Amino acid sequence: MPLSRRGFLGLAASGALAGLGEAAARGGGRRARDGRRTHFRALVIGSGFGGSVAALRLGEAGVDTLVLERGREWPVAPDRHLFGSAHGITDTMFWRRRTARWPAMPPVPVRPSGGVMEVSQETGLDIACAAAVGGGSVVYTCVTLAPPRRYFASLYPAGLSYDAFARTWFPKAHAMLGASRMPDDVYRSTPFTHSRVWDRQLRRAGWTPFPLESTFDWDVVRRELAGTAPRSATVGNSDFGCGNGAKRSLTRTYLPAALATGHVQLRPLHEVVSLERRKGGGYRVGVHRLDPDAAVVERFELSCDLLFLAAGTLNTNRLLVAARDRGDLPDLPAAVGTGFGDNGDQLDLRSQPLVFHGGSQGSPSASAVFLHREYSLPLLVENWVLPTYQALPAVVTFGMTVDRDHRGTFRHERASGRVRLADWTPDKSAEAARALRAHSARVAAANPGTLPVTLSNPYPFTGHPLGGCVIGRCTDLHGRVHGHHGLYVVDGSLLPGSVGGANPSLTITALAEHALAGIVTAGG
Repeated sequence: MPLSRRGFLGLAASGALAGLGEAAARGGGRRARDGRRTHFRALVIGSGFGGSVAALRLGEAGVDTLVLERGREWPVAPDRHLFGSAHGITDTMFWRRRTARWPAMPPVPVRPSGGVMEVSQETGLDIACAAAVGGGSVVYTCVTLAPPRRYFASLYPAGLSYDAFARTWFPKAHAMLGASRMPDDVYRSTPFTHSRVWDRQLRRAGWTPFPLESTFDWDVVRRELAGTAPRSATVGNSDFGCGNGAKRSLTRTYLPAALATGHVQLRPLHEVVSLERRKGGGYRVGVHRLDPDAAVVERFELSCDLLFLAAGTLNTNRLLVAARDRGDLPDLPAAVGTGFGDNGDQLDLRSQPLVFHGGSQGSPSASAVFLHREYSLPLLVENWVLPTYQALPAVVTFGMTVDRDHRGTFRHERASGRVRLADWTPDKSAEAARALRAHSARVAAANPGTLPVTLSNPYPFTGHPLGGCVIGRCTDLHGRVHGHHGLYVVDGSLLPGSVGGANPSLTITALAEHALAGIVTAGG
């Protein structure tokens, strides 16, 4: 969408045009090179899917923009090995943890560090989210899928047209992310024997799998298969990143394009800890500069006219709920912090001990099946892998349900000063778990010799936290927070607790593209 003159002037006022001269004098910016600057026209908190979209589109509009990211910028090189895995646990896998905590992973001690993955132990639910430049794109399993029309229409505000998203915003996001289907030669290779077994099992149960779109870089996957790149994606070890570049993360798509505009700067290892309204307009943010172990080395404040929250569902809710309840942003909508959901995330394993599964199993998800009416909740099942089980004769199914009812609330604990998920209970995940178990039982019944495998993970878990600042309730249809001029939300907290039958990355990216187009055109 072209930028109108009114939109350009509205966004560029108060600093962007002057910022262009600064950026040109400095030669653009991969980093904010003048650490003494404390005011920017726009601040973007977080460099994941929503934050990267905001950075690029603001930069294209000529807006002086600083992106703050709490995590590290991890190098990617063809000969670089893993960040870490279930078979080689490292300190840099986890964000400020003393004990490893991941499905089926032994709880071994680790040194607190600035690792790529935060696992927050909320009451009744473990929530996983990224801590790295590129956000969730560094650690996700790259599935790039839009929700079906029927669920989008029932979950999202009526003003968001599915036709417009199918025609414009999903394709725009899909093209920028560089998603494609798994090539046949990869699918036919030994590490993806488990994918072919999974497909065969579902066909015998009466379903026809469809191929998934993915942002894995198939050329790097092929180099792994050929033995010319360190193995990561092809041995199931990508939950904590692929150091060899096997993922087309945002560090290869949106973020370099944003920095190339010359109007966008990036500061890794900068954690935002507070938000408040500035007298005369705009916002102040409290920032901690961190060392690589995520220890605080400096505390300071920055200010801006336009503030974009893209810290991910967990951390955007932490910032907004605390700001409201401490009185820093006292008139935030009461609905902020409500409507959280886990996207119906569930895992299940099946084993056919007498069938060859490939010896080791590749991470990219080859295919999926949508079960619209078979169970009490609509269920999407995808071919998956868990590193702990990747050498066993077992296939993993990852399930996501379309659940409109089970939601949680983030609340501020005044005594501790922390924001926690206050009311998530096991029953909120139970219906999704029953749907996936029923599905797996039907598949097992159609495949003689198939046995269930019990996961050694006693904690409910989600890697897809959503909601808390739900679009249409807390914001308008372009992410503008009600009652707060210049305050925007453009990450997973916009989604209504469920994508609507899909992994979140494409929908978050498309919603952010839609939001920024409206913001830029309107000049704010």
